[in-house]
Amino acid sequence: MSTLLAFIAWCLSTILLTWSTWLTLKRFKTPPPHLDAPFGLLPVSILKPLKGADPGLEQNLRSFFDIDYPEYEILFSVADSNDPAVAIVRKLIAEIPNANAHLIVGDIELGPNPKVNNLAFTYGRAKHDWILISDSNIRVRPNYLKRMVAHVDSGVGLVTAVVAGRNARGLGAHLEAMILNTFYARGMNLAAGAGKPAALGKSMLFRRSDAKRFGGLGALARFLAEDYMAGELMRKLGLQVILMSDLIEQHIGKQTFEAFWQRHLRWGRIRKAQVPLAFYAEVLTVLPISLLFATLSLPPLFGISLAAAAFIHLGISSFCDFLILRHTSVALEPRLPVIWFLRELIALPLWLHIASGNTVMWRGTPLKLEPGGTLRA
Repeated sequence: MSTLLAFIAWCLSTILLTWSTWLTLKRFKTPPPHLDAPFGLLPVSILKPLKGADPGLEQNLRSFFDIDYPEYEILFSVADSNDPAVAIVRKLIAEIPNANAHLIVGDIELGPNPKVNNLAFTYGRAKHDWILISDSNIRVRPNYLKRMVAHVDSGVGLVTAVVAGRNARGLGAHLEAMILNTFYARGMNLAAGAGKPAALGKSMLFRRSDAKRFGGLGALARFLAEDYMAGELMRKLGLQVILMSDLIEQHIGKQTFEAFWQRHLRWGRIRKAQVPLAFYAEVLTVLPISLLFATLSLPPLFGISLAAAAFIHLGISSFCDFLILRHTSVALEPRLPVIWFLRELIALPLWLHIASGNTVMWRGTPLKLEPGGTLRA
């Protein structure tokens, strides 16, 4: 590679890194636009698809009973009455009898996506037009729904959020938190800054009447990333997808390195199937690659040593992540630099593994991703 090409690649990588960091910090400091609720505090049906008893599940679900909001219902959906989550939900409903919460057991086979099949049975039983789909590992604050609804106006089709990893235990869990709290936070804000915000099923608010116009849940069942496709289909209706100002917390708990790797292999292959150009551009920002560009170009062009070039690049990369971690992490612990360095070391092998295939494991089931994100068993 010529010095000039390496320098152009390094500049592009650095611009993507710094611009996405600036966009992320800007969003964190921007309050919701309609906190005075000019559109009213819309009644909302919260759909919680459950499968198994994830770490911290009871506390996660309990936080939704404590939401400060005038009118909402919680519909917990499980496909099997023997699911371990059933006992936890029944316990919470018994403890908080005044809550408008219901457990619904059953699913409808709409397609190969098991989450959509789980939700479909409950979706038709929701009382309100405004639907909030929220995954089981999300833990929220009492003002969560008010601040989310404060992003709604007449042109908005879907409101979603950046996720921050919390309560990590074990190496895999700490790596999970680091990648959520830097790479994904920055990536979601970069996509939003480019006018293509991605919907995330961890927290996704939309009108059922709008979704009906593109076919409802049935139109999403053949995709693994049903959340991303919901956002794309809303945009095709001429409606906006909005990334809310607040972070939402994902309780991670204990997670093995293998579980971390398989999760991000799946997420990466989803990105590759649905936005291949963006996925292949990611490699420019992987630290070993961007560091190589820096050391190939900066010394000959500016007369500095290899060590100085490496120091400059590592300084920019680590400082950008430090700025984001100040907002996405509960505390800047002494082990964070070690976790950050390990995350950077495995980023290239993980990207190469993602690029090498198109199959994923989902709840023990092998699935093949076709171009565009459709699923085949």
